[in-house]
Amino acid sequence: MLASVIQWIDRVAPLVFWSCAIALIVVDSAAVAAVISTKSRALVNRWTGTVLAVNAFLLGAGVGIPATMYAARYVVNAFSPATSVTFSTDVDATPAPR
Repeated sequence: MLASVIQWIDRVAPLVFWSCAIALIVVDSAAVAAVISTKSRALVNRWTGTVLAVNAFLLGAGVGIPATMYAARYVVNAFSPATSVTFSTDVDATPAPR
């Protein structure tokens, strides 16, 4: 049970980080494109606070959620020292003959 929690954390934490990073790039690129295409100072004044709030949320979620998940992973490992999860990068995971 705890091994599956650790595997889930290892799978979801990077997904959250990269999703937030991509969303941050998309939001900022759209804001820059809108400013460049309209050349409107009023647009900058009106949307700066919103874009900054979205950036702060995405940075907080993109860093905070994975950090919390990895901390939870270490807590799970601390409470169950017998649980060891090993990941093999080999294509053939069969043990070698002795």
